[in-house]
Amino acid sequence: MRLLHLLTLLVFTLFSSASQALVILQYHHVDSTTPAVTSISPEQFEQHLQLLEQQNKTVVDLKTALQTLNDGKDLPIDSVAITFDDAWESIYLNAYPALKQRNWPFTVFTNTQAVDEKHHKVMSWEQLAELQQNGATIANHTVSHPYLLEKPESLNWNQWLDQEINQAEKRIEEKLGVSHRLLAYPYGEFNLEITQWVKEQGYIAFGQQSGPIGRDSHQQALPRFPAAGIYANPETLTTKLNTLPLPITADQLVEPVLSDDNPPKLSLLVSSNDVYRSQVQCYASGEGSIPTEVIAEKDMLDNQHLTINAQAKEAISAGRSRYNCTIPSRQHRGWFYWYSQVWINTSVSNR
Repeated sequence: MRLLHLLTLLVFTLFSSASQALVILQYHHVDSTTPAVTSISPEQFEQHLQLLEQQNKTVVDLKTALQTLNDGKDLPIDSVAITFDDAWESIYLNAYPALKQRNWPFTVFTNTQAVDEKHHKVMSWEQLAELQQNGATIANHTVSHPYLLEKPESLNWNQWLDQEINQAEKRIEEKLGVSHRLLAYPYGEFNLEITQWVKEQGYIAFGQQSGPIGRDSHQQALPRFPAAGIYANPETLTTKLNTLPLPITADQLVEPVLSDDNPPKLSLLVSSNDVYRSQVQCYASGEGSIPTEVIAEKDMLDNQHLTINAQAKEAISAGRSRYNCTIPSRQHRGWFYWYSQVWINTSVSNR
């Protein structure tokens, strides 16, 4: 198994470049009056768009970009996709005009029940249709935006996920005539059983853990960079825009739901000659840098393989937490390889 990992990672290393990376930004409200933790003001959002222009980023359609990567082709250098969760009306009022002015595509992950029931400050189907007609992708964010991990006892997993995910997809198709099979997990929460079901149903799915994506990223646990609330700072956003996916094979995705082993240990196998072994560092939410062990090996072709082991010092007590691991790139000065592992503490009911 380890030999298979090394061979897979070697192939990834030989063909890895910045043109095979995609940064996805995640927003919710674009409003100064909504909860700060998930909001960005219209003025701040405009600053972000100007930053993308100043950095010469190429804003791409999410679905098309993913297809390009999965077909083994290169994306434009510095590709960025813009996404919104929850179909808030502020997206229509405050984000859409600025994006339309630039002719930039974007994706809105929609929880369909809120639209059907005409919840306060949620877009209508007519507004979503207008966005779609002007270059937006309307995608799946489940029916009722539940904690997917909290399955009702009366349902099995297939019934529960069908009720929330497939029925939302069906409703979007009924109202808008499209079925992209792109899914954003509510609250960014999933487990390995859910990712397997989602894969079998033909979805590509996204969490809320940070990081860019590449050809080898797990297609049912794709990361996005939150860009609102405490993450709206343009300086820190600039760092995130200049990131590359750490060469992690999809089969290295570990169960995010915490077990009795808390704090959890993360072990990653990385193959790359473009990273500085001495500058590997992992961080934990609320703790900062954590003990990070790096074991280096060279193969017969003098390619570098790193085993990275990281573990926080303190047990995770929050409902959701992350380990972020970063390494500076040798070839792309000022850029960082980035990988984020989400941890979910289901003992916290209001996460």
